[in-house]
Amino acid sequence: MGKFLHDVLDLPQRSEKPRKAGLTILIVPPSLEGVPGPIRVYRDYIDKVKFTVQCLWVDEEIMAKNIRGYRDLGIDVQIGGVPYELAIVQGRQKEFLEKARSLGVNVIEVESHAVGLSLKQMREEVQRLKEVGFQVVGEVGAKWVEADDTREVQDRVVVDKVVRKMQGLLDGGADYVYWEGMVVRELIGNQLENKAGQKQLVEVAQAVGPEKILFEVWDARSGGDSQIWAWLIGQFGPDVNIGNVSVTEVARLECARRGCIYDPGHPYLRWYSQGKPTQQWWKMPFPDYRVDIQRPPVWRS
Repeated sequence: MGKFLHDVLDLPQRSEKPRKAGLTILIVPPSLEGVPGPIRVYRDYIDKVKFTVQCLWVDEEIMAKNIRGYRDLGIDVQIGGVPYELAIVQGRQKEFLEKARSLGVNVIEVESHAVGLSLKQMREEVQRLKEVGFQVVGEVGAKWVEADDTREVQDRVVVDKVVRKMQGLLDGGADYVYWEGMVVRELIGNQLENKAGQKQLVEVAQAVGPEKILFEVWDARSGGDSQIWAWLIGQFGPDVNIGNVSVTEVARLECARRGCIYDPGHPYLRWYSQGKPTQQWWKMPFPDYRVDIQRPPVWRS
C-alpha cells in the first residue's frame, strides 16, 4: 500500500532516499522510547538526526538505544559540533571516535565556535574523520558577529571569505558544509526583508553549489522558521538542504517542500489552479511578508 491518497491526487514529487540533495536534518533530544512516534511516521523524509551537547548528560544506555533506533530506520546519526570541539581541545579525538563508532554514530560535525580553529586545523580534523570512515560536515559562520570572521556587520557577509572557507572544507574532504543558522536568518530576514543579504546568500550558493550547503534555520528567539524555509525552497527548489529542524516541525517542512502549506501561500495549489504559469511551481510569487503572521502552535494545512 502506498502513501495516503497518492493514487488519487496529482502531487508534487521530489527526490527519495537515499538522497544526495534535499536533505532534512533534525535536531533531536534523547528519548526513553528510542525514536519518537512522529519520526517513525515521517521517516521517509528524514535523512539525518543530530544530537547536540545535550546528549552528554544522558545515560550511555539510553543514547545507544536512540542511535540504534534511528540507524535501523535508515536515518544517519550525527553528533553535533560542541562535543567534538571538546575532544579536540582535550586531545581525545581517538577515544571520542572509537566510542561514537561503537554506538553506531556515522556522521561527525567539525565546527569552531569556541576553540578558534583555523581553516587549516579544521581541514586536518575533516581528513582525520574521513580516514576512519565517518561522514563529515563542516560549519562556516558563527552565531554572534563578534566571533564570525566571515561577517563585518550583523546582516551582511564577506562573500569571498565564506566561499573560501566552504570550499576549503569541501576540498579537504567534507561531504557537506553547514551554514550557521543565525547567519542564514540574518541574510534572509525574518520577514524576507534583507534583499542585499539574500543576494549575497545566492552568490555564495552559486559559487559553492547549493547541493553542498546545509542551510541551518535556527529559531533561537521563537521568530518562526516557515518563512525562511519558504524563501530557501522558492530560491533553490524543493531539494534544498535544510538543517536544525525540530521533531514537531518535520511534517510542516515536508508540506512546504511540496508547496501545499500557507508558507508561501500554497504555491503548488496556486500553480496548478492557474494553469501552470511557470515551469516550476516553487517560482510562484510570494505573499507580502511585510505583514507578519503569528506563529501557529502546531502545523496546519
